[in-house]
Amino acid sequence: MKRARMSLLCSALLVALTGCGDECKEPSDCTDDKGSPAEGKRWVCESNECVERDETGPAPGPGDGGTDGGPTDGGPTDGGDPTDGGDPGPGDGGTPDGGGMTVGKGGACTTSMECMAGLRCEGTAGAQTCQALHVAVTSAGTAVTTQVTAVRHDDTTTAPAVLSEAAAEPSRYPRWNANGSAVAFVEGAEGVGTSRLVSRALPLTAGQTTVLTEGTAVGTEDFPQLEWWPSTSLVWTKRAGASSSGLWTVPGAGGTATELTGNGVFPSWARNGTSLAYSTRADGLLTLAAAGQLGVQITGGAGGEQPLYNQANDWVLYSKENGMDAALGPLYEIFTISPTGGTIHPIANKTSEPTSGGSVDSFIANPTWAPDGTWVAYVRTYFSKPSDGSASALCGSAAATQCPGRDANVVFLQKINPETGAADGTAVQLVTGGTLPSFSPDGRFIAYVRARRLQIQQLNPADGTAVGAVVSHTLGTDVQTNRGDDNRPRWQPR
Repeated sequence: MKRARMSLLCSALLVALTGCGDECKEPSDCTDDKGSPAEGKRWVCESNECVERDETGPAPGPGDGGTDGGPTDGGPTDGGDPTDGGDPGPGDGGTPDGGGMTVGKGGACTTSMECMAGLRCEGTAGAQTCQALHVAVTSAGTAVTTQVTAVRHDDTTTAPAVLSEAAAEPSRYPRWNANGSAVAFVEGAEGVGTSRLVSRALPLTAGQTTVLTEGTAVGTEDFPQLEWWPSTSLVWTKRAGASSSGLWTVPGAGGTATELTGNGVFPSWARNGTSLAYSTRADGLLTLAAAGQLGVQITGGAGGEQPLYNQANDWVLYSKENGMDAALGPLYEIFTISPTGGTIHPIANKTSEPTSGGSVDSFIANPTWAPDGTWVAYVRTYFSKPSDGSASALCGSAAATQCPGRDANVVFLQKINPETGAADGTAVQLVTGGTLPSFSPDGRFIAYVRARRLQIQQLNPADGTAVGAVVSHTLGTDVQTNRGDDNRPRWQPR
């Protein structure tokens, strides 16, 4: 597992963990990309490459990827008293009730709030209509290794649009601005410092790519952990060799790139678009009020990784390691906490189910908020843990003796009380075999990747159950999942 610490959001599909590296960061990346190993073999990740080793051979240690690479799988152990100590919390930003969302697809509109769920108001002034939101992903390229593409979430008959105009270069990590009128992404080869952070306005027109900054100008070999919405600026983590640490930002309209912190990973913008949360190996969770200020450690956030804000209140969802598996690496759980500290609320913990020959255990990966802060989605990753001392293996692989025929990844939804930040009721199982869940801006749909294809499911926001049939996007190339949150599907804001 990556000790520059894989992002919890980085997971395998058999991706539940994943990272931000090259071919792999952990064995689960290999399973996702290459399928099950040969009989009597298991995947190991050595120097970011997938290698088959004998089942009886020793599993490689997690190693140290360099300086603070941030969290990557998710998972908190018990960060404190699981009961609610009366912490009033950061407050409820309100839960959308769908009021006013009455105009259907193709109907005339003046604002997106008039459009029904999953739609936004677009077009020229005086001729605007409600149309389906786009979802952008990093896909396998045809002439290049990866390419950024976008598709209307309800359209399975039109091939995804390729966003990059640099046809001879790979592209990755699409990110939308706050009003959904522009999308930024990275162009160019990875790991050599010549990549570029660019943006394009919608509707797409030829020749209008804007270069926001270049890797050589800001001393980074790539732009991992990139975020834009809801801010007017983009933020990313600096990468140098095997190390990823230090936050930088650049205005979305273009301008001078600025260093925010000398270390730290996994930035997440707060709803005000100016402050953010991030993590470091030494201090755990921190917040940064604005550029030029110092990070402030969140009381109770020691050991926390990969913090995530929602866009309705200030509760922080984060991951924390709770134990280590010799073959799979760190085992994560997820929690919520106020950015000012206080009560820590367990959201999803690891589990263990006894079997006749050992156990089937699980950890948490790829968590994400619904924008209104009322739901959290995550992947529970199951693995076989034999009692004879042989190596653990993700369920679904040939070596998973304790869970034959069982999927490694299962997407769950957990309702959250927006006043207290605590889990409300039991988790709802959404789908087996899926990974990288992503809520639509109105919280009425969820995207995820299953069998390398983008899937869209409408949800009942009251109880988290599926509404209607899943929409499966089979056109285009394989959606990438091997770098966790970097490759999570991204919805166009309304």
